[in-house]
Amino acid sequence: MDRVVARCLQVASRCGAPQPFLDSLSGNAGELGAEWERRRASGYWEILEGRLEKTEDGTFVTCKDVRAGEPILFEAAVAAASAGPDACAALARQCRASPTVLEKVLQLPRARFTGETGELEAALACNARECSREPGFVALFLACSGIPHSCCPNAIIDSTQTHAVLRALDDMAAGTQVSVSYVSVSLNRQARQSQLGQGFSCKCARCVSEESTDPQFAVACSSCKEPSFSIVREEQKQRCACGAKFLVAEALRHVQEARKANAFMAQAESARGDAVKKAMALEMRLRTATTSANPAPPRHPQILQLANNVANCYFYAAQTPGSNQAACWAGFWTYKHQFMEGLEANHGETKQRDVHYILSLRRMLSARFSNAEDREKCQKKFQHLCWIHFGEPDVPQSLRDLRR
Repeated sequence: MDRVVARCLQVASRCGAPQPFLDSLSGNAGELGAEWERRRASGYWEILEGRLEKTEDGTFVTCKDVRAGEPILFEAAVAAASAGPDACAALARQCRASPTVLEKVLQLPRARFTGETGELEAALACNARECSREPGFVALFLACSGIPHSCCPNAIIDSTQTHAVLRALDDMAAGTQVSVSYVSVSLNRQARQSQLGQGFSCKCARCVSEESTDPQFAVACSSCKEPSFSIVREEQKQRCACGAKFLVAEALRHVQEARKANAFMAQAESARGDAVKKAMALEMRLRTATTSANPAPPRHPQILQLANNVANCYFYAAQTPGSNQAACWAGFWTYKHQFMEGLEANHGETKQRDVHYILSLRRMLSARFSNAEDREKCQKKFQHLCWIHFGEPDVPQSLRDLRR
């Protein structure tokens, strides 16, 4: 218990818990743990430095100008569990242990998941979220559950199993309603809607703009260069206004080939063999997929991941004695930039970035840059993202060894 409480305080202090809250948790380990549990069981939350105001409908608006990266709300989790099929049951047991918490949880929105039979289970399915600092765990935060969803949010919930800090992603003027994304913002519209649940239809500006043509499935016309085609439309043979034709089946075949290559690269056996030969083979497959008469969408996740795998092969080839390092580094940067630019575009206009994007930036810093200016630019971008997402100049230690 001593170690758990000490760790809670250490993390809470580093990621933005208010000092009065930390000061109030004083005394020996037993007293401290009891006080933390009392706060947790009561659904404790606190607006930081008067930056927000809670409205009658449970949402939050800024009541003063807020700068990007500033922490605006702190909250203790009322329940937490390992993610998976048993998560709801574990969370439900914790909620039932506190009548105060149970009453509040049953008042939460629960329309997003219509398949849950019990009111408590439906509320938990709708409102428990993966911990951003501890993937593999979910936690329930009562106040944060009232914040509306947007696929282009202006805030982010920086959370562990014990507490959360709401951070501003944008500069917000007084009177701005705070929004967060309930799902990964780099997903395509179809995937975002699926994760949001059948009872929830997102009508944010981003979803409306992507309804007719999702950019992750779009293909530009080879003649007029307009984004005229899509691999998810019902028409298998499409025609551009300029007269050019597009065969969906061939484009989908390229996506499937990319998926097979990526699946192989995710296996341990892919580490064996000549890195240069693997890079060249993957590079050929990528070129075929993106330059044929009926190419795959350039921003499709499988195509971007294939570009990333080409870059990674060139990275390891550059470390091999006797390799043409200049050519390998050139190949690395060509395809790493292609991957990063496409992945960044897939996040939409929000300043939120999924953790795999931030980690990719971090790993890029271990590569050989052509000049000091490029490295400094990458370093500044990485640190800026860390400050607004985590309130630190680097990603939390718990996330550094994640692999996508």
